[in-house]
Amino acid sequence: MIPDLRYFLKMSFLQAVFILAPCIPVSLYAVTWASLSREEREDLLINSPGWIYACPGDTIRLKVMTVNRDFFFPMAGKPVDVSPAWNVAPSSGVQLDGQRNMIVIGRDVKDGTVFSVGATLREGVTVRENSVYVYTKEANPFIGNWKEEGGNIRELFIRPDRSFSVTVYPFEVYKDYWGHLTFDLKKKTIAFTIEGGNKKPADCDLSGFYRFRRDGGLELHGIYFGTIVPEDHRKQRYVFMK
Repeated sequence: MIPDLRYFLKMSFLQAVFILAPCIPVSLYAVTWASLSREEREDLLINSPGWIYACPGDTIRLKVMTVNRDFFFPMAGKPVDVSPAWNVAPSSGVQLDGQRNMIVIGRDVKDGTVFSVGATLREGVTVRENSVYVYTKEANPFIGNWKEEGGNIRELFIRPDRSFSVTVYPFEVYKDYWGHLTFDLKKKTIAFTIEGGNKKPADCDLSGFYRFRRDGGLELHGIYFGTIVPEDHRKQRYVFMK
């Protein structure tokens, strides 16, 4: 119970940070350009190390960030108090407000559209580009962090770009394995393709069928995520809840 409680509290804290961070004025917690080392100035990013996800109609606040390398993988550090010249490509389907460091995604932008966002600083530094991946829940209803009901898979994490990860015992950033999924919303078929991992079972069978239950659950048939836990051997049905 203690590890589960610790994990729940940690995730609740991170969710609160992500929700409240955009509401905090940058000047209250930003670092100055002069305070950065040469290495930090050459290692800046836009918003986060990974893609920025957004839905049609969303407004995204753009920030130049330092990189925090104190963890297992790079994370966004602190915003830098600078005035970038922003650029977005393609320019159609998105509105750039460079004065307020914001972009607005058009309401007609289709699922899977990717915009590249760049920034050039007055100090003569070009920040590495990031990408905004636009998605809709109608086109990808699997998005979310799922937990197996009555089972051992505590994290089936599916992102808007159709990447996924499977983990039995979540801890920090550890994942058992990860990859991409494909699905057919009409035929109700789904398939997971493993692309890497720390523990990749040799007996996976990752093509099958799905259905969404009235209680919000995701039920998978004909899918086997592999023998990560012995008692799951040759399991052919999973139910996941958010």
